[in-house]
Amino acid sequence: MAQSKGDASLSRPKKGFTVQASPFNVVKFDLALIVVVGLMLLLVHDRLIDHQLGQVLTLLGYGCLAMCWIVFRTRRVASQLADDDTNTSVGDGK
Repeated sequence: MAQSKGDASLSRPKKGFTVQASPFNVVKFDLALIVVVGLMLLLVHDRLIDHQLGQVLTLLGYGCLAMCWIVFRTRRVASQLADDDTNTSVGDGK
């Protein structure tokens, strides 16, 4: 029995991990990378720095820098989306 075109659209042809296209995907990727690097830093920070205060300051500094980076990237993507939305509505004559 042959499948019609409508039947093919009901099933997923490929299985795997996919994310819908979104302008914030770059921010999600950055966040995943920051979490992985942060976990590695958490595992080795006691071998890198002997003093406890230095260890705490290293982790605190990494966390603050990571937070600032994510906020910066998110605001930049959001402002680009707002600019695109403004340009689209002006171009439509609305």
